[in-house]
Amino acid sequence: MRNFTLLISSALLIFSIKSEAQQLPPTSSYFINSYLSNPAFAGLNGNKIFLLNRSNWKANTNKTESFLASYNGNFRNGSDGIGFIAYNDSRDILSRSSITGTYSYKVQIDKKSMLAFGFSIGYEQAKLITERVDLEKTQKITLAEKSNSTTDFDGNFGVSLHKNGLNIGIAGYRLLESNQIKVNSEYYDDFAYLFEKHLACNVSYLFCLKNKNFKIEPTLQARKSIDSKLNLDFNTAAYYKSKLWISGGYRQLYGYDFSAGMQFYNKISLGYTFAIQQKKNTGNFHEIFFGFDLGGKSFKNDGDKDGVSDLFDKEPASVKGSVVNNDGVALDSDNDKVADGIDEQPNTPSGATVDSHGIALDTDHDGVIDLFDMQANTPEGCVVDNFGIASDSDNDGILDCFDKEVNTIHGAKIDKNGTAIDTDKDGVPDVKDREPETPHWQHIGEKYNINASKCIVDEWGVAKDSDKDGYKDCIDGQIFSPTGAKVDKNGIAIVKPDDIIIEKVVDSDGDGISDDLDLEPNTPKGSVVDQWGRSPLVSQDPSSIHRINVDEIEDSSQIWDYYVIIGAFRYYNNLKNYQKYLLKTYDEPTQVLVTPQNYYYVWTKKIFTKDEAKAEMNRLTEKRLKDYIVGNPWMWRESKNK
Repeated sequence: MRNFTLLISSALLIFSIKSEAQQLPPTSSYFINSYLSNPAFAGLNGNKIFLLNRSNWKANTNKTESFLASYNGNFRNGSDGIGFIAYNDSRDILSRSSITGTYSYKVQIDKKSMLAFGFSIGYEQAKLITERVDLEKTQKITLAEKSNSTTDFDGNFGVSLHKNGLNIGIAGYRLLESNQIKVNSEYYDDFAYLFEKHLACNVSYLFCLKNKNFKIEPTLQARKSIDSKLNLDFNTAAYYKSKLWISGGYRQLYGYDFSAGMQFYNKISLGYTFAIQQKKNTGNFHEIFFGFDLGGKSFKNDGDKDGVSDLFDKEPASVKGSVVNNDGVALDSDNDKVADGIDEQPNTPSGATVDSHGIALDTDHDGVIDLFDMQANTPEGCVVDNFGIASDSDNDGILDCFDKEVNTIHGAKIDKNGTAIDTDKDGVPDVKDREPETPHWQHIGEKYNINASKCIVDEWGVAKDSDKDGYKDCIDGQIFSPTGAKVDKNGIAIVKPDDIIIEKVVDSDGDGISDDLDLEPNTPKGSVVDQWGRSPLVSQDPSSIHRINVDEIEDSSQIWDYYVIIGAFRYYNNLKNYQKYLLKTYDEPTQVLVTPQNYYYVWTKKIFTKDEAKAEMNRLTEKRLKDYIVGNPWMWRESKNK
């Protein structure tokens, strides 16, 4: 298309140069009303009415005066134009009256260029102004066959190219000329182009300055008949906001023109021209015109700034930023009725409802657009699948986003939070619980308690009964009753008076600590001992060698094993009772370390690094095992080669 445009432009320029022609109607205001220059311009810039009067500045015998009225406009979406011109022109001894009708057709080349073609048919009457005829003088012009008046038809044709502010036009006038008006050869160049076949050409370009309020448009015009000399005119007009303008021009055969004008209310135009003539016998001219803009599409306007002239714009109010085609219609690649230029989601799936930014609606904000969403009102925050359905991992009817137990056992009855019902609160849901009514009470102040959460049960919800006496550990007053012993309602073995053995307190070393508690039963006589019967003067105390601080641990040591100690005993029976107590009260399983000195140390975890030691210390602290026999957890080491 660009090559086509350049080809047409070159052809028109070459034609205009070779023809050496440019039509200039009897007016200096052609740059305001371009229709007067070429029938192809009809309807180019909307619908306009134009009235003009041109006359000599001073009255003289053969006063030249022109009255002109014109209308031109477009229809059928702007591609077709029509125009009408009616005028009366008196010059020398001849008066002409004419009415002309015009039709033009415009072809769009691309967004910013077009070709226009136009033709006009007119009817003209020419009359001699008898009071101006001086038979003693040679007349400049006269009518054929010495008649006083003639009538004739006239035909004109024009073609023009318009591209990015460049306007090129060529027109042929008086194509039906019948030589009814004769021009004296002495004045041929002054009048021939008015009364004979001739060519007219104009070239103009509109420059927009950096300050977009100001524009400058130079225009070159030429006209040439078969026998007349080439007549060139040049004019430059300056515009401010298209509201005010001034211009200056030079006409090769006539003189200089100076014009000024303004527009009111975007509708009414007034202008004035003063023409200084080179030939004294014609005198100076002044020209007054009035214009009224009826609106309509104009090639020079682009109301929505989309790069397509309003004349061809099929969507004259495209949204700002839209990318448009040659017809000015905003592109919409995904057919969501939001132009690509402002579409924030240019590949919206077909059929999706979108917002004003072209983004497919997702009413429930779950990340799946409404078009594909099979659960349009998913609660906020829920994880959904590709179809917008909120996940229910355990199929319990409670969405994962509300389910406090997302992996409920299949078939379990649940509460409103999706948690499997655990009637006896033993930590095993009813659906799996083989003992769904784990004793709901604890023997605490002889009060009934439905909460069995402190009962230790296996994975099937069966409460432990360590001594097999029929009383679950959580309500057994004596977890380790003797095997086979009868027990009371609290699970405590019943002992007959004859079976009671008074415990003998044995203190072998006489240090005041009974042997069952004495960690050093052979303390030298008179030694000062602690509550565990240990004398600080006895080097056999294993803690003096093996008890260490956490910072003394060697990570991944090849020499030492490390333990967290929470109890120290001399006798095995005391040790076992302590372990049972920890298990019953705190559910804390333990193991025993026996030293070479035959001490029993209760430990919770074997340690390999400082971090493990700190973590275990923190765990025991948080569990609040307040019954440490050793007061606080110890770090203990033993040789791997013991």
